[in-house]
Amino acid sequence: MTLIRMFCIAALALANFIEMRDLVADEEFLLRKKIESKLHELYPDKWIPLYSMVTFHDDIRYSEALATGACQKAIMDEVMKRPGISAGWAGMDFSAIVNQLG
Repeated sequence: MTLIRMFCIAALALANFIEMRDLVADEEFLLRKKIESKLHELYPDKWIPLYSMVTFHDDIRYSEALATGACQKAIMDEVMKRPGISAGWAGMDFSAIVNQLG
């Protein structure tokens, strides 16, 4: 196993641990996951949750999953800053969000 692969696995494991420890009961986190789920439902080939990339996609390298996950996190950080997000998330322009992936 390469050093890069070991680093990626460790980074993914740590992020998952922190998420499970600190965030699963947080309302904002749950809303974020709901929005990400909708993005994946609408654009399954473009927006793949990090967990799914690592668990269900043998064709995606850990380093690629980590990089894509970081990009998706940055996009979602901006989405979550929108005023009234909790009430108006279902009416967002999901295509504009997913198109930020490039």
